[in-house]
Amino acid sequence: MQTNWDDYLKENKNQTDVFQPDEERMWRDINQELNKPAFSYKKAFMRIAAVAIVLLAIGSLVRHELMMQDQLDSLAKINNELASKEYNYIQQVQNKWDEYIAIEAGESPVTQILLDELEFLDTIYVKGLTDIKNHGYNERAVVIMLDTYEKRLRIIERLINEKRKQEKYENKNEYIQI
Repeated sequence: MQTNWDDYLKENKNQTDVFQPDEERMWRDINQELNKPAFSYKKAFMRIAAVAIVLLAIGSLVRHELMMQDQLDSLAKINNELASKEYNYIQQVQNKWDEYIAIEAGESPVTQILLDELEFLDTIYVKGLTDIKNHGYNERAVVIMLDTYEKRLRIIERLINEKRKQEKYENKNEYIQI
């Protein structure tokens, strides 16, 4: 294939530099470009409209994201029914936690494990919230988040029972020692 091109170029070498440009047509095109108005209202309007559309689209996306991030910090922001359920759970958890704090007894070996479980439930709750923020309303995430409150109540109940057992054990040992 290479030799075909070489042969062709050798045969037509004398025609490569023969072409003369059409100077009259070139000057006519240059004059037409020079005679065009420098400012076109139609082009300017189209550019401004395109920029405005792009800015509006970006603005609405940013506004939506900021609203979603600001609003979703609990299930109460989704709807009123979830707000009332979550409020009731929060009150129950707070009451049980206050009861746990009020009991004066030493720590049992199980206490730290249960407190770690409470922290783990907090991470599950936060993960559910971020899932709802990122992907929109998800019934499964809501159910899991409400379930974390129920499990918190059970764990705090267990902590209270452990403290009461410890308190009984300490009282029993105190009674025996006397």
